Amino acid sequence: MTSTFGWLDTDDEQRRKMLEVVDLFKEEGTVDELGIGSIRDALADALFPGTSVLHTRLRYVLFVPWLMQRAAQKPTPTEMSAEFRSLEFRLIGSLLAGGETLGVVGNRARGNLKRLPSGMYWSTLGAWGIRQSDFTSDAFFRRQSDYRQLVRRTAATDDPEGRQVLPGTGFDPHLPKAPGALLSSVDFALRPAEEEYLSDLIASSTKGSMLSWLVHHEPGNLPDYVWEVDNLDDAPSQLAELSDHARRFHTAIHGAALVYNLLLARKTGRDEAVAQYEGAIETWRDELRRTAALVGWSRTDWWATIGRQNPRVRPMTRQFVDRWLDFLESDVHPATSAAAASLVGGRERQIKGGRARLVNQSALDRWSGGSGLGRHEFRWTTARRHLEDLYVARAAS
Repeated sequence: MTSTFGWLDTDDEQRRKMLEVVDLFKEEGTVDELGIGSIRDALADALFPGTSVLHTRLRYVLFVPWLMQRAAQKPTPTEMSAEFRSLEFRLIGSLLAGGETLGVVGNRARGNLKRLPSGMYWSTLGAWGIRQSDFTSDAFFRRQSDYRQLVRRTAATDDPEGRQVLPGTGFDPHLPKAPGALLSSVDFALRPAEEEYLSDLIASSTKGSMLSWLVHHEPGNLPDYVWEVDNLDDAPSQLAELSDHARRFHTAIHGAALVYNLLLARKTGRDEAVAQYEGAIETWRDELRRTAALVGWSRTDWWATIGRQNPRVRPMTRQFVDRWLDFLESDVHPATSAAAASLVGGRERQIKGGRARLVNQSALDRWSGGSGLGRHEFRWTTARRHLEDLYVARAAS
């Protein structure tokens, strides 16, 4: 039987997070097999607020409100919504005409695109203050219609004081103006005014985060992980500590994913895969020692950091992580340890119940040979791409 899942459509933020989960299921290596996604996301939200794995390029946070403002010129909310959808599809052709291919949402799907940029970036517009109140796109268009009627009535009364108290449109009034060729030929390169606007806006709206600090403190490198930037020693101490927590967790928890796949390989009798994962565990143990990921790590500070960002991390999740870290500190070899196998296998059953691969032959038969092996980088890949867009534009101005 094919497995399915669903969710109640409550608000845009929850919908975005559910869509991110759907995306992760498409990438076998990043599936959260051991249920530590709440910890991963807490670290990502602390380091890089407003970012999403759905993001491609930074200029989309300007494209979306520009298209909405253009669509709002239509006479009715219904026509505005239809026009906005049409404009999002037209933007694909405009970006391709501007020479862009990588990062273009809908480059391949074109007219069959199901997830439009507005849905992917909507939460970010609110988090960064471009969208100044909590509303949907449909509510925005209704507001525009009401606003237009209010402007007409206020103008008819010729009341200067009345005009001074007109409500805003919902978007930051300082939003840069859209380029004239937005819908004919456009690219992802930020113009000087756009870079300055976004740099100041992101830095202020995410103040206290690594994203905010890096906006105006460009490192000399853009490595695979944020804790490898070459100016981390210059960062405020709380950001350096947060990055160090992320580094330690990234290293320590990867071993659990390797053990999980080793158990599956043994269960399926794939000798080649067994040898592969036993070798990978040896390599990871060398990394654990070389990076001193467990040495001097205060778990009290670690859990306090997670708790401040997400106080709703489930006790069972915390217990699993603590037990895994306790096991690592015992220095018993995880590839041969019954305790490690019991801990990891028990965690899968705790999460999946009867659907767990280690107890369900049908689920085991669908194992591709590797799952949940993606290294946690806490949305640094997305943040790095956004920062690079800012840095390139700043250097060119």
